[in-house]
Amino acid sequence: MTNFTKMINKLNLLYYEYDINKKSFMPDVSYSTIQRYDELMKLTYALSKNRFDFFVQRDKSVVLLQDEEPKGFISKNIEAIVKKIKISNMNIYTLNDKKTKFAKNIPLYNITHVENNIDFSKYDALIFTSQNAVLAVNSFSSEWKKIPAYTIAAQTAKTVKKLGGNLKFVSLTKHGNEFANELINELKGKKVLYLRGKKVVTNLIEILKDAEIDCENIISYENSCNENIKAKEFPENSYIIFSSPSTIHCFFKKFKWKESYTAISIGHTTAKFFPENIEPHIADTTSIESCINKAIEVELNTQGN
Repeated sequence: MTNFTKMINKLNLLYYEYDINKKSFMPDVSYSTIQRYDELMKLTYALSKNRFDFFVQRDKSVVLLQDEEPKGFISKNIEAIVKKIKISNMNIYTLNDKKTKFAKNIPLYNITHVENNIDFSKYDALIFTSQNAVLAVNSFSSEWKKIPAYTIAAQTAKTVKKLGGNLKFVSLTKHGNEFANELINELKGKKVLYLRGKKVVTNLIEILKDAEIDCENIISYENSCNENIKAKEFPENSYIIFSSPSTIHCFFKKFKWKESYTAISIGHTTAKFFPENIEPHIADTTSIESCINKAIEVELNTQGN
């Protein structure tokens, strides 16, 4: 499994994400087959080279085959149907405005863009740790697209590419402080601008400055709790996904926690902000889709599957 993980990390996939429950690489269907084609070729080549058995389904997902399993479709389809029924009965909630498969969404907070007069020609590199920062800077300037962008996760990287930015680097670790350490060798001798939210919950700025990297930071967006959301009671055994410390703060302003609930955290940094009585499960990568996959994994393991 360690070699498998290393292999996948080296591929630095943006448009495919591994689903541990389905033992499959699932394509991001919000992008076209043409946009995903190069990654599909890269992924299948790596799997073949490393002697992993797999097949590509009609939807272009890539399914791994276990040694003890038949390579026919019948047994896999039966297993998939059973899992799909179990998953469809789950109550999974995200706390943002993004509609995602298998989850209900509650827009618990608002994003406000902060316009800045930035001379991008002064910088050799831009750092983004959130797609909100990318969307914010794009709302008031197009000059940022000329500067190499260094991003923390696939979703942020995809937003850079979608808007026509110059994507240079995507983190392998996908977590705040580890991302900063990855950047040290990449940014040596460069003048850097970190576009961020109002609240910073990692030590990225300090880590880069300690490494003597010339890094400025500018607030490009702010989070605020959505006061229009009415308090409600979630169903028993709900899985609730927290994608930032802000979502934790806003959630506990409106809702009460029950013992039957399960918390899913998007990363290690966010996990530090939970009340002491709540121990969250942490997603494998910093994306909402990965959080949903983690909720499904926990549920299926709980049921002994």
